[in-house]
Amino acid sequence: MDEITSIAGQVAIVTGGTAGMGEAAAVRFGAEGAKVAVIGRTPEKGNAVVKRITDAGGEAMFVKAECADEDEVKAACETILGTWGRADILVNTAGGFIDSPPLEEITLDAMHHSWDWNVIAKFLITRELVPTMKTQKYGRIVNISSVAGRTARAGAIEYATTEAGIVGLTRRLATELAPNGITVNAIAPGLVLTPRVRRHPQDVLDARAKATPVGRLGTPEELAHAIWYLCTPGAGFTTGAVLDVNGGAWMG
Repeated sequence: MDEITSIAGQVAIVTGGTAGMGEAAAVRFGAEGAKVAVIGRTPEKGNAVVKRITDAGGEAMFVKAECADEDEVKAACETILGTWGRADILVNTAGGFIDSPPLEEITLDAMHHSWDWNVIAKFLITRELVPTMKTQKYGRIVNISSVAGRTARAGAIEYATTEAGIVGLTRRLATELAPNGITVNAIAPGLVLTPRVRRHPQDVLDARAKATPVGRLGTPEELAHAIWYLCTPGAGFTTGAVLDVNGGAWMG
């Protein structure tokens, strides 16, 4: 079974890997024997994640970059490829939730910011690493979207629009890259108990948990497990999929 599940020795790049789902995925990859590049904006947090991995016997590096900045992404990828010479796994968790005001109050700058943060960041690093994956004839790309990109609810227009955009990007990339041995999938989480989410008032979290069919919120480790599956060699027949890891919040 090792040839199906093992990612040992592979190079895994995780954007937004300094906290939450990204951190959990990076730690999981390290535990599975992959070399892990943690990309983020905060060296203190990134180096703490690297220490978690290396203290457990893994190999990791932190690379500072703003993932919506083309030049910084290019420099980050040059550092990773220059160090390890390959790129097998790319997990795009960089991005985040923006609670929009009513439509009439949303500014164009806010819309651009949300698009850059959630979509452009994924596009830029994918474009940078795909040539290496094509040369290898192998790659696994996972984009973190959200159940908000699949549901029809009022509010959060900027955020929901970008999350739907991630799904479209994922499916188009999956079609284009499939002949090269590269799979591209998305995960649509519900509310997950990341450090950012834990800052919400407890009554809000309780209400969201009650509205979720399984009766609770998700954990970063549960998302990391789903990410790991899509990044294994055995997931080679799964591409263009949106995996709902949201406690049943979406059953469409």
